[in-house]
Amino acid sequence: MVTSTHETSHRIFQDHPEVLTPVFEALGLPPPAKATIEVLSPDATELKPLERRVDTVLKVEPSEGGGFLIAVEAQTAPTPDKGFSWSYYVAHLHAKYGMPVLLVAVCKNRPTASWAAGPFECRVRTWTTQSTRPFVLGPNNVPEITDESVVARQPALATFSAIVHSESANAAAILELLARGMRSFDKPTAK
Repeated sequence: MVTSTHETSHRIFQDHPEVLTPVFEALGLPPPAKATIEVLSPDATELKPLERRVDTVLKVEPSEGGGFLIAVEAQTAPTPDKGFSWSYYVAHLHAKYGMPVLLVAVCKNRPTASWAAGPFECRVRTWTTQSTRPFVLGPNNVPEITDESVVARQPALATFSAIVHSESANAAAILELLARGMRSFDKPTAK
């Protein structure tokens, strides 16, 4: 139920934007000397369908509690608006499932991995309202698998390593090693 205190607490800013002055001062920001302040619609409802898809979303429920979501995004190159999308994905998944979200970006080259680490921030001057900092899996922190016995023991990790290092100078050797190692598995496992 909406109370008068609730309404007054935000409506005063609509009718008397000068109340923002102490807010700016508390943030250590000088109030804008000449600014146009316009009241916009507070409706956050999406009226038109807007397709937004996370590459993969996984729900992790440890036996000791503390469940969370993992949102995985494959990123091949820096994309100017991706930070907005990632921030939206994290906020949406957090609100929808009521669980914390770990955003993981998978990158095949160092420049993209460095960019993907962010932070991607929504800020006004020195005050950051929201910051999105993906955990990046890329050439810097995923080892090149160069041992055939590792392929035999951990085929999924070896495959992932080959994907992450597909732009490396050693890519051909890594793929050859992976192919040799996969020959020891039955077809469904190798596939």
